Amino acid sequence: MKDPVRIGMIGAGHIACSHAEAWRKEATLFAVTSRRMDSARTLAERYGIPHVCRDVAELLNRGDIDAIGITTPHHLHHPIALAAMEAGKSVFCEKPLALNGLQAREMWSAAQRCEVKTGVQSGMRLFPALRLLSRLLRGGKAGRLHTFDAHWSFDWARQPDFPLTWRFRRAEAGTGALGDLAVYMIDAARWLIGEIMQVNAELATYVPHRPLLTSNEHFGELRRMHRDGELDIPGETGRVENDDVCQLILRFENGARGSIRASRLHQEHSIRVDCERTSYCWQMEGGGRLMERASEGAYTPVEPPETPGDDTIVTTFLNNIRQDENEAPTFRDGLAAQLVIDAAVKSHETGGWVDVEC
Repeated sequence: MKDPVRIGMIGAGHIACSHAEAWRKEATLFAVTSRRMDSARTLAERYGIPHVCRDVAELLNRGDIDAIGITTPHHLHHPIALAAMEAGKSVFCEKPLALNGLQAREMWSAAQRCEVKTGVQSGMRLFPALRLLSRLLRGGKAGRLHTFDAHWSFDWARQPDFPLTWRFRRAEAGTGALGDLAVYMIDAARWLIGEIMQVNAELATYVPHRPLLTSNEHFGELRRMHRDGELDIPGETGRVENDDVCQLILRFENGARGSIRASRLHQEHSIRVDCERTSYCWQMEGGGRLMERASEGAYTPVEPPETPGDDTIVTTFLNNIRQDENEAPTFRDGLAAQLVIDAAVKSHETGGWVDVEC
């Protein structure tokens, strides 16, 4: 496909702006729709999107749209993606791909049946230092892979008076920190180390009740208003239905071991990989440089550092459309991550190791 890929966005909330920034760098933003039409119009005005559709059906029926970008709450990913693929549209979806493995498997099967391209938001693959780490690990000089330890946590929900948004409800969000945050490191673990064979997990909810949401603002604005003391906090509360913190212990098919911790109550972003001959450490804070410790000395920067490129979260997806390829991450990778999430939920419920489905 030589002409610019024409994109229809479904969803105009908090995360939609970061997607729109990526789309407009590499494609043509052509239409948008949202359950909240005021948000769709605002997004269209901000990013110069010429068409605002009344609903998903109207957008999917347009013959002048090549691909769909989904930035809705998690429970809507599955039905919208299926409808879009049946309409012959390629689909890029925000993570997590679905609420469970059954939905994700159906989405991947539909993509193959409809012969469309797919992509899932896997932001860890864009960090230059981690791309460098991927090449180093595949180069073989580090030797056998031993352990992978990762943290991906944010503290936006630390205060117990942060209101009960859809992210705290199972029907709309599925899992909590596990599906919303740990999914990043699950994908990174598969990308850097290899397929995950077994999981042992614990999920914890430390704030069991939160004030019921009275504001109609999007998630990003809610966070700002809460931080600045501008929210009217009601006395009535509702029950939190998913996890604030998750901890996963992993066994990889290649014999490596690992751990992933994610939280919406604390803040940390790091990856450590220990190998036969060396160890690597990366922290997003402090410049995001890749550090190496190959002996008993201190960690030192890996040189030369990779020059940051211009890739965005949608670059690979658009390249797959233009070049008729299927480079990761596709819905197949979203499915693989979801199967690890399902295994983690089952492990928490049973209290032991659980095999990850293939």
